Amino acid sequence: MKKVISTKKIGIALLSIAVISLIVAIPVFSDNYTYNFEKGSEGWEASGMWHIVGETSQYRNANSGVSSFWYGNDTTGNYDSGTANSGRLISPPINLKGAEKATMTAWYWYQTESAGKLYDQRFVLVREIGKLDWVELEQLNGDPMQVWTQKTFDLSSYKGKVIEVSFYFDMSDELANDYRGWYIDDVEIQIEKK
Repeated sequence: MKKVISTKKIGIALLSIAVISLIVAIPVFSDNYTYNFEKGSEGWEASGMWHIVGETSQYRNANSGVSSFWYGNDTTGNYDSGTANSGRLISPPINLKGAEKATMTAWYWYQTESAGKLYDQRFVLVREIGKLDWVELEQLNGDPMQVWTQKTFDLSSYKGKVIEVSFYFDMSDELANDYRGWYIDDVEIQIEKK
């Protein structure tokens, strides 16, 4: 006697597999985002001289591991291009929907013309996904040069939104740009849910 397999059951099983496959394909945001750049840019966008620098570069500098993002030129070891220049390092989207509190910590190292606000400016900015304008979280200044420093930024005013964070470097003129530049490493966003 032949065993008859119900086509109805096979159809349901295939539909279930298709639904599971669809669910898996949808990106899921975690409650914490950690980036150490050891495996590459991990969805970050970079313009200007921002790029991943690792163990093969003579100018490597990392807070942990061997890789970090660096605003500088691998040929010269500085950010002097002969003209004023700037660049932006942009995070992947950060989902703060359902968040009660959110903070970002980042480690950075820099060597520039000045630690003040006037020359070789360093900004941390934020914007909602879909908007063009960046909002300043902080202009870094007065911090120690040539040491790895950890800084925490409050993102709680953006709870309920999806945002991007940007590290923006602008030297404002073509003079005195023969310094190492700015390194970013170990960026972490921590989210507390309601």
